[in-house]
Amino acid sequence: MPQVKVITFARLRQIIGKKQFTMNAESIEDLLKKLFKEHGKELKKELFDGNGQLKHIYRIVVNGRSITLLDGFKTKLKDNDMVALMPAIAGG
Repeated sequence: MPQVKVITFARLRQIIGKKQFTMNAESIEDLLKKLFKEHGKELKKELFDGNGQLKHIYRIVVNGRSITLLDGFKTKLKDNDMVALMPAIAGG
């Protein structure tokens, strides 16, 4: 199973309690399931809306590319991939 580096920001860092860590996961979906199991409903409630969709204020990025440009939650992970759980950046 691939080992990936996970980086967290803002509120997600507070919930998870780590700035970065490694984790074994085969896909973004697998990674999230493991994180939810480890960090409970608070993390899931923070990331997802009532319809099970990623809240618009958050982005999940693999090696600098949003999963919306890849295969979404089905995006496969490889050893040494970098996954960032981060707030969307607002400009203005």
